[in-house]
Amino acid sequence: MIKTRSILPNLLALFISAGSLLHAEVKETHKIIGEWVSTERLISEEESDWDVEKSTLLDLEQALNAEIGELNSKLQETAEEAVGAAKQREDLLARKDAAQQATSSLHRGLDRAVPKLDRVFSLLPTPIADRLAPYRKKLVPGKGMPMPPLRERVDAMVSLLQSIQNFHRSVTLERQEFTLDDNQSREFQVMYFGLGSAYFVNESGTVAGYGQPKNSGWVWTRSDGLAREISTGVDMLNNQAMPRFLKLPMPAPGRIDQ
Repeated sequence: MIKTRSILPNLLALFISAGSLLHAEVKETHKIIGEWVSTERLISEEESDWDVEKSTLLDLEQALNAEIGELNSKLQETAEEAVGAAKQREDLLARKDAAQQATSSLHRGLDRAVPKLDRVFSLLPTPIADRLAPYRKKLVPGKGMPMPPLRERVDAMVSLLQSIQNFHRSVTLERQEFTLDDNQSREFQVMYFGLGSAYFVNESGTVAGYGQPKNSGWVWTRSDGLAREISTGVDMLNNQAMPRFLKLPMPAPGRIDQ
């Protein structure tokens, strides 16, 4: 009995100690489980956030790739346009050079034609020459004056040639003053048959004659016996007489050096 009493307290103490230890372990286990649950929750939340961020990053990557592709396309187009612009510039420079050469050639051609035109110009009646003088100045500008543009020179040359041709193909009546062999200046009415011949008479019908073109201009020969017939021709051109054939001498054409 004495041994039984001594063992029971020890066993009771052992059970109490084991219960306390078990309670502590259970509490520790609950704590560990709680921490594990919290950790798992955090991991789950992090994974969820990462999925969202990953999706956003993928969308951003896709958008950036599309923008890069568009930029590469534009760069390719720009490169092609640059090549095309360089080719176009080369073509324009070639055309400009050809135009400049053609312009220079035309200017030289006009320069060669001017002396010949001047010789014909000297045969024009003074009134007509005066009217055409502005065109001639465009062909040969005065000293110190700039050379007119090619277009103006060509237009002037064409206008002069057309006017000279029209004059040569028609009968023209002009008032003109010149001196005969008596060194007396008079005003005459002159009938020009183109650049072939001309006939002059004064207002009173007392002085008359004919003219021939020479290298230095018109050479006038007095022949008063032609006054009546020339006066009739003047009246016909002025619509003051009925048209008829005129009996006038035709001077032999002289050679005009070109």
